[in-house]
Parts: sequence; structure tokens; C-alpha cells
Amino acid sequence: MKATFIILFVIYLIAMGVLGLKGSKKTTDMKSFAVSSGDVNPYIVAITWAATFMSAGTFLGLPGLAYKNGVSLLWYHMGHWFPAILMLAIVAGSYRKLADKTNALTMPDWLADVYQSKGLRLLIGIVCLCNIVPLAAQFVGVGTLMNATLGIPYETGVLIGVVVVMIYLFLGGTYAHIYTNVVQGTLMCIVSITVVITGFFLFGNVFTEVPRLLSQADPNLSAAFNPSDAAFAGPVAISGIFISNACWSLNPQLMNKVQYLKTNRDLRKFILFAGFCLFIGGMVVVGGMYSRLLTPEVLANADDALPTFVTMVYHPVVGAFFNVVLLAATMSTTDGIMVMMATVLGNTLYRQTYIQHKIDCGQKVDIEKADRISLSIAKWSVVLVGIASLPIAFNRPSSLNVLNWIGTGVILSGVAGPLLVAVTQKKVHRMSAIIAAVCGIAAYLVVYVGKIILSVYLAVGVGCIVSLVAAFIVNALMTKHDAGHAVVLRV
Repeated sequence: MKATFIILFVIYLIAMGVLGLKGSKKTTDMKSFAVSSGDVNPYIVAITWAATFMSAGTFLGLPGLAYKNGVSLLWYHMGHWFPAILMLAIVAGSYRKLADKTNALTMPDWLADVYQSKGLRLLIGIVCLCNIVPLAAQFVGVGTLMNATLGIPYETGVLIGVVVVMIYLFLGGTYAHIYTNVVQGTLMCIVSITVVITGFFLFGNVFTEVPRLLSQADPNLSAAFNPSDAAFAGPVAISGIFISNACWSLNPQLMNKVQYLKTNRDLRKFILFAGFCLFIGGMVVVGGMYSRLLTPEVLANADDALPTFVTMVYHPVVGAFFNVVLLAATMSTTDGIMVMMATVLGNTLYRQTYIQHKIDCGQKVDIEKADRISLSIAKWSVVLVGIASLPIAFNRPSSLNVLNWIGTGVILSGVAGPLLVAVTQKKVHRMSAIIAAVCGIAAYLVVYVGKIILSVYLAVGVGCIVSLVAAFIVNALMTKHDAGHAVVLRV
């Protein structure tokens, strides 16, 4: 198994390097680095979106939670794909149209241009840097897989993941991200289907036999809700999973995918196929339940559940291939986050904030030089954010999926209200966006960090709802009583 895994991993590295070099030929400016040149096939964009949505959290973290929680984890799969695609369908068209008008390359730029607020650009730009936490969670996945498969030190596995992604993204930016994610996303779906089908050969009718066998180990494992875990304890907790996953589509590294498309006519194909890929890929959670049935001694680390299942069940060559695909699952989200953060640092904070401030103050600026520096900062920021994630990743969490959500909760609570108001209202006021972002983030931090709510999913849901309510109420009041400063988006 180890020798085969190493050989396949080397082949994978070579393939990623080749795709990175291919991407570098199309990466000529800041726009092509950040969101491509708007020339990508909708089915390719759909796979890229789904592969970015799925991650180490999906292919390692969720089976790990299924290993601990059993059947109740199926609520997560149901709340994982449908609410997310529904939100994407609501937002994607208007987001793309407004992005075309503003030429925004990041969500902070998009919100700032829509609301005509420099302060909002800086606020959301800084908030987006909280993605360092979910980025670290992906590298936790690499370290976990390397340790479980090869027995190498966890920290060494983390370093390998960081170096690999930094190299191919430095070369090719978004195009490297697209090319690699198409390959990775396709393989992830194949592995997910295979894992599900394998259960029928191992246990018979998995719909009845898996719950029955799980109940013998622990009745909570076969129950619709699991009182031993606050995230799956009852209907209220489950509602948090649905709300938070709906808002997950609003992640900056996901929303910018609509800018890859050639035309607005491609949106329907993109959304439907993205939903299909997300549904198929998310089914891999059942692997955690299968693993629980095959391991009489409970694993020390639940995130090892799926790699353990793969190693136990499949031929060493097949198992090695599947484990490389699991590794690819971690990389598929990592590169999307890193490109987004690098673009925020290079374009949003340097070019659109610092350089634009100098221009507004009347200082002479060489625009061409500033644009070159902006691209250079973005490329080197890939290295910077990779290194910055190491201290978090080295401190291995008890649940990869929970770590993945902790930092993302700040971002989603900040952008949910401003984004939904902008795509649904005719007029917007910058104060609604600023107040909503601050209130949403504050609500999330208070209920989660203050341990008022123990489920990170429900805490994120609360933050997003507060952001949405604040945004719509303040926007209605401000556009009515301060119409002179309102921005008209639609006539």
C-alpha cells in the first residue's frame, strides 16, 4: 500500500505541476490570476465550484463525524447540498451582472463598488483574511491522511500539502485552480459513488442493515438525532446546519466562480451540474458509518475513519489510489481559498485600497507599475498565507470539520446580509452593509465563543440571520430617510 501510494502521489504531483504550468500561460494580469478571463465552460466551472465547496471537511471531517454520530450525520448531507444550491440560484445571476458592471475581482471589491463605500472594502477585506482558519483545516486533512496512510509525522504531512499547493498556484493562479480542481472533483465523485456501493457488498441492504448494526454498538448511532453531540441533538440544531450551509455558498472563493463563465446563459447549466456534483460527492459521509462497523476498537482520531475504511476494504492498489483522491479533496478547497486570499491582499488591500487612496489624495501614481506590483503581491501572497496557516494546522484539532467552520463563520456572518440585500433590492445604502456586517460577526462570536451555543453550525446560522435582518431593516430605513446617499442598482 505505502509503495503504491507514494508512486501514485508522485504521479499526482507531476500532474498538478503540469497543470500549474499550463495555467501560467494564461495568467497575464490580475484579472486572469483572480477570476480567469471569463472564458470557461459551465460544466468545468460547476466541477470547480463543487470541488472547492467539498474539501477535507467533506471527505475526512464529515466521515469522521459520521463515525462518531452515526445516522444523524445524514442530516448534514441533506443540509449540505440542497440549501447551498438554492442560495446559489438566488444570488448567482445578480452577482455576476453587478460584477460585470464594476469589474470587481473579489467580494470585498464587489461589495465596496456596489455600496460605493471604501470603508466597506477595507472591513470585508480584513474579514476575508479569517479564511486562514479553514485554510489550515485543509492542511490538517493532508497531515491526517499522510499520517494514517504512510505513518509519517503529522506535521511533515502538513508541510507537504502547503508546499505542493503553493507551487502550482504561484505558477498558474485561477487557471491552475480550475485545471486541477476539474481532475480532483471528478475523482472525488467517483470515489464517493464507489464507497457508497461498497456498503451493499459488505452489509447487504445498507438502508436497513447499517442502522441495525450501528444500534447494536450504541443506540444513539442509529437515532435520527444524537443527544451526545450538540450539533445533531435535535431539530433546532439541525436547522443551524441547513441555514449555515445555505450561506456557505456566499463564501468569497465560491461566489467568484460565476465570473469564470462566458455568458449569463451558462448560469443554469452551471448551477444544475454543480448541485449534481455536490450531491454525489457528499454521499461519501456514509464511509464513516461503514468504518465504525468495521473497527471494533474505536479509532483514536475520528478523522481517520475514511482512510481506515479504504485501507481495510480495498485491494492495496485501489486503496492507495483512493487515498490519493482523498488527498486531492483537501487540495481542491485549499487552492481556492489561497487564490481568494492572495487576490484580497494583492488587489483589494494594495491596488484598490492603498494605491487608490494615493490617487484620491492627488499623488502621482504609475498605474502600470502598480498593476504589476499588485500581481506580484498576489503571487507571493500564496506563499505568505500558506506559511501563516502552519501554526494553526500544527495544532491538530479534535474535529477537522468544526475547525473548518470556525473561521468561515466570521466571514459568512459578515457578508450574508450585505450580499443578499445587494442582489434583491433596487436601492442600497452603505450603512446597511456596514451595520449588518458588524452585527452579524458580533452575534456569531458572542454565541459561539461565549459558549451560549455549542454547535458551530447553529452559531453560524445565528450570525447569518442577524446579519440578514440587520441589513434589510437598516437598508429600508436608510434608503427612505437618507435617499440622497442611497445607490440605485435597478430601475
